[in-house]
Amino acid sequence: MDFSAYERSTECKAKVRSASQWADELYAEFAQDDESTRVSIMGSTKLRDLIEFRPGEVTCWAGYSGHRKSMFLGQAVLDFSADGYRTLLASFEMLPRMTLARMARQVFACERPTRLALEQFSEWTDERLWLFDHFGRATPSSVIAVTRYFAEHLHGHHVVIDSMMMVVGSEESMDEQKQFMTDLVRVAQETGLHLHLVAHCRKPASGDENKPPTKYDVRGSSAITDQAHNVITVWANKEKDRKLAEDPQDTAARQLPDARIAVEKQRNGRFEGAVKLWFHEPSMRFFDDRYQTVKPYKLVAL
Repeated sequence: MDFSAYERSTECKAKVRSASQWADELYAEFAQDDESTRVSIMGSTKLRDLIEFRPGEVTCWAGYSGHRKSMFLGQAVLDFSADGYRTLLASFEMLPRMTLARMARQVFACERPTRLALEQFSEWTDERLWLFDHFGRATPSSVIAVTRYFAEHLHGHHVVIDSMMMVVGSEESMDEQKQFMTDLVRVAQETGLHLHLVAHCRKPASGDENKPPTKYDVRGSSAITDQAHNVITVWANKEKDRKLAEDPQDTAARQLPDARIAVEKQRNGRFEGAVKLWFHEPSMRFFDDRYQTVKPYKLVAL
């Protein structure tokens, strides 16, 4: 007897269901004040009203090497933490103490926080922020495993994977990259986590990085951006830095924005486009307007 054919037949029957069986989920879709439908936003920049980081989705953060994409994502994580969301940082290119040092500067809006401030920060991160203590290359299976652990045992909301090249490094490994993206999307859907994947963009053939990249410039398999729910590119205005290094009094250069953040794709949202931001070097913070004062985060207890 062909049991496999029977199994396939019964599986299909089990998956054909009446639309009304999704009634509760349909109600939740419109119940914006329901705790289960809360979404994360990046409240410290003008992206706050433009993109939502929804449960069960994957966001790809892309940019040229050295264009502060991990730094910008770190600020987004602090925004999530300030709203009470639980985040795991799996940063394979930076030691935990360096990651936390950068985030502490962003929190207190200064270059050298005091010892008392750092103690406050460490206490505030409890039940908000976790780090995967691994430096260097990681296997796709280990990343998936730690992601599931964070969801099931620590009841997390967000996981940052920094970066794709430290998990599937070779651009020739297209099938492996595609499988890894497929696994990330499945894990996000099954656990309700929002997964953030950092990816690099190809350096232009001319070597000129003055033109912002698009989602089509992401290195590796097209599955990275095809399967991601959201794609955000981060671009730093290096030409402005060069002009000010030559002439610190260049008023025209000072008026230019320091960064361009583009929502290249947002599958379940309305906005796709770019915003201009400024950068505060002492705090490593991004902000909306060049005349804006960068203020510390309010470290409110849970």
